[in-house]
Amino acid sequence: MNQEEIKKIIEGSLLKADHEFENPPICLEIMGDYGNQIFSTLGNFSTILARPKVGKTTFSAILVSSLLSAKTHLKFAPNLPDKRKKIIWIDTEQGTSECVRTLRFISKKVTGNEKKHPENLYFLSLRKYGPQQRSIITEYAINFLKDASFVVIDGIRDFATSINDEKEATAITDKLLKWTQEKNIHILTILHQNKGDSNARGHLGTELMNKAETVAKLSREEPNGTRVTIVEPEFTRHRDFEKFAYSLNDNGDLIEENAVQGYQPQNPKVDELTVYQLEETIRKTFNGTGSLTYGNLWQGLKSSLKTIDIKFGDNKCKELVTSLQNRKFLNYNENSKSYSPNIPKV
Repeated sequence: MNQEEIKKIIEGSLLKADHEFENPPICLEIMGDYGNQIFSTLGNFSTILARPKVGKTTFSAILVSSLLSAKTHLKFAPNLPDKRKKIIWIDTEQGTSECVRTLRFISKKVTGNEKKHPENLYFLSLRKYGPQQRSIITEYAINFLKDASFVVIDGIRDFATSINDEKEATAITDKLLKWTQEKNIHILTILHQNKGDSNARGHLGTELMNKAETVAKLSREEPNGTRVTIVEPEFTRHRDFEKFAYSLNDNGDLIEENAVQGYQPQNPKVDELTVYQLEETIRKTFNGTGSLTYGNLWQGLKSSLKTIDIKFGDNKCKELVTSLQNRKFLNYNENSKSYSPNIPKV
């Protein structure tokens, strides 16, 4: 670039405090007991993270079914733009038979007939192509389908020759940011976790988690022989959505958490409480009171948590006080030996 080109870029990138803007359009929310929480917006990308064979593709198919049918599936509340209802699905991992099974799962949810293809779904199987070819084909599809607003990349790892190549990881993430911003679309990427821990695989995983709007983590439990998928927020730029669970019966029908036989959500650890849960618990605990002593505070937290079906013991509530203070949700006054809330007012 010459100096004149750089100057134009700077002028076009300059922002000021009086800049007028619109919030990115929400294309998908997750419903919860405390209202809907944003899962994805146009102009951003998100990531589904899980170990192999946990059900990432099925989960994404449920999500896409909700968007295509404009109906709630599980806890998803869809909202695609009126004139941009098309969805592109890029698959890089499965064979033809597995891809068709995924398509039929979606078709049954959307049209009621597993062999009646949804008119707004554009499904590409790119398993036989190399990383560079997959990227070129995906970019062409995004540019070709101008009325598409949502893209699934099932196997973003296959856009790279190595997940530990920093340059490749940065280049792939930059493409996702470029495509989503220029075309005002949302891209959902699907990624594996490491076998030994809960981290995303390689430099590519790290880059995706750093830049994604939402990272949802899937895990699996099998109470009484029922395969239950648990969905929870790993990272998000918005308020954390509430953790939920579901299973599929023999007919492929969805069963939500409270109807899954034998499954009971476990009490979260202190550091697993969402920001929204913490703020609501603090509001209920103080309830207009300016400050509370230590004893009244932890006992109040204990009572407030019960209203959202979380049961903490005395020691865990005392641990929560320390955590809230360290995370700046509470202010401590040394003179009065009391605590006051440090959260946004509603």
